[in-house]
Amino acid sequence: MTPTDTSPAAPPAWRPASATERQFWFAERIASGSPAWRVLSTVRLEGVTDRTTLVAAAARVVARHPALRSVFTPAAGQLRCTTVAPAEPPLLMLPPGADFAAAAREMAASDLLDPAAGHHVVLGLSEDPDGGAASTLYVLTHHLVYDGLSHEVFTADLARAYARVVAGEPEPAPLALTPAPRPARPAEFTAYWKEALDGAPDLPGADDGPTQRELARATPRFHAVPFPDGVGDATREAARRLACPPFAVLLTAYAQALYDLCGAEDFCIGTPVSTRTPDLADAIGCLLTTLPVRIRRPAEPDACERVWKTFTDGLVHMDLPQDDVLRAARTRPGRRLPLYQALFAYESWQRPEHLAGPLRMRSEPVTPLGVQAEIQFQLNELPGQRLEGLLQAPEGGIWAARLERLSDAVRDRLTLLTGAGGRPNDPGPPRSVSLTNSEENFR
Repeated sequence: MTPTDTSPAAPPAWRPASATERQFWFAERIASGSPAWRVLSTVRLEGVTDRTTLVAAAARVVARHPALRSVFTPAAGQLRCTTVAPAEPPLLMLPPGADFAAAAREMAASDLLDPAAGHHVVLGLSEDPDGGAASTLYVLTHHLVYDGLSHEVFTADLARAYARVVAGEPEPAPLALTPAPRPARPAEFTAYWKEALDGAPDLPGADDGPTQRELARATPRFHAVPFPDGVGDATREAARRLACPPFAVLLTAYAQALYDLCGAEDFCIGTPVSTRTPDLADAIGCLLTTLPVRIRRPAEPDACERVWKTFTDGLVHMDLPQDDVLRAARTRPGRRLPLYQALFAYESWQRPEHLAGPLRMRSEPVTPLGVQAEIQFQLNELPGQRLEGLLQAPEGGIWAARLERLSDAVRDRLTLLTGAGGRPNDPGPPRSVSLTNSEENFR
C-alpha cells in the first residue's frame, strides 16, 4: 500500500496576472515612468522615529507581501507574475515639512522605483519643521501592486513590524502567491456588458483624443472641492431616504454636474471597485477593477435610484476581466479612452491609529499623482463624516479651465439632492449652471 503524502502543497512558482495588473503593465509600456501609474501615499508618525528600525520594519512588510516583490513577464502568450527575494526599500530623507508636491518631485527624481526588477517601494521621511517628535512618511509604489486599501494594510503591517523590531520579535510567515480569480460564467457576463453598454456615447469632447498615452504624459491640474460642515451627515440622511449608500448620492451629484457643464444625457463614469475576497482582506496588491457606470438622463428626479441600480447590476457582473468588457462593448473607432472618459474615486474606509511600540501611525487619504482620465473626481470621507474632494484634469484639456465651475456644480447638485445648504463661504441658494448646448458649455 502506497502511503499518502500529507505535507502541504508547495506554493505556485507563478500565477497569471489579473486583468488590472495586465492593464497597468501595458500602461507602463506605452508611457514608461508616468506618474499616472505611481501611487504616493502618506503615513503620519507620532513620536521619535528611529530610521534604522523604520527601514527594517518596511523590509519585513515587503517580505510578507508577494505583491511588493513581484515581477511580471510575458511568457507562452500570457503575462505571468513571479516573486523575487525581498530587499530593504530605500529611505530618502526629505527636507523638514516637505509637502506632498515636494515629496513627489524629489522621490520621482530619485529613479529608485524599479517595477521590472521587483523593487516596488521607496520611502521618504520628512520631519515636522517645528522640531517636535512627529514626521510624515511618504510611500512611493506602483499601481501594478498597490491600491487605496493596500495603503491601510501597509500602514497597519508597518506599525506591527516596527513594534516587533523594537521588541526583537520575529515576523509571521509571508503570505502566499494567490491566483487571480476567474469568472464563473464568462458567456453570461459578456452578454450582460454588451447589452448594458451598447451604443454608449463618449463624453462630449475632442473626437481624436486625448489618447491614454497623451493623458499619462500630461501635466495634471488640480482643484480642491471644499464642503461645508454637515454635508457628510446630510448625504447619509439622503442616502437613507433614497435606500442607497452615500456613494450613490455622491456619484449622482458628480454625474449631474458633468451634465450641467456639457449637456450629456448618456455617458459612462468609471469608478474603482475593490475585488478583495475575505481571504485577501489583509493583502497588498492592485485588488480592484474599474466599473463603467452608464449614466442616462441624470437631471431627472429619479436619477439617484437609477444610478444605484445600474451600479449594483454592474457589481453582480464585475468578475469579467476589464479587457473582456472592453472587447464586448467597444464598437466605435477612436483614439480616446474607451467606455468612459470620467472617473470617480471614493475613499470611505476607517483609518485608525496603529500602535508601533514607541510610535503611533495613521494612514492618510491617497492623492492621485498623474492623469488617468479626461476628468477625475477624488472624494474622501474624513473623521466626523466630513467630505473632502479633489478634481483633476490634464493641462490643455477641455476640463482644465472649467474645474472651478465643475466644483461649484458638484456642490450645488449635492445641495439639491441632500438639502444640505449653500456652498462654503456662500450662504446663498444653489445656482443652476445648466446649459443646453455643449459647444456653449465648453467656451
